[in-house]
Amino acid sequence: MKENLKFINLGSGLGDILFGMSREAVRKILGDPTEIDDNPFKEEMGHRTETWHYDELKVSLSFQEPLEWELDTISVTDNFYEINNQSLIGKSMMAVKTALEKMDITDLEMEDHSEDDDVKHTLLSSDSYLSNFWFDNNILAEIQWGPEDDV
Repeated sequence: MKENLKFINLGSGLGDILFGMSREAVRKILGDPTEIDDNPFKEEMGHRTETWHYDELKVSLSFQEPLEWELDTISVTDNFYEINNQSLIGKSMMAVKTALEKMDITDLEMEDHSEDDDVKHTLLSSDSYLSNFWFDNNILAEIQWGPEDDV
């Protein structure tokens, strides 16, 4: 993994990757993505979005057409990544909630996104930090976040 990408900065980016960067600027830092998804929700959202997946890094980056293809969402799925020097991926929901509250992230809302399968999918989100914490069977599987309003 790239050490310069280790630190999640809610509201601003991931290490050297910052919200508002162009696709070209991201490509200069990370190289070509493993896969590019062209907005599976195009009709619902009314605009195009590209999501770049870097499988080796276990990171996905989304760019939106209305923002002139600037980076607006980052997702990570590996405990390599840290918030305030803490790895949270793989931790229990209670441990994550406690860690977030110690970081003054207290506006947490929980939603059940489970379907008919055997895995319980739960979303813990913070509107003030535009962040989503996705849990599978109460274990953190993914962190997803976007820019602060003034970014």
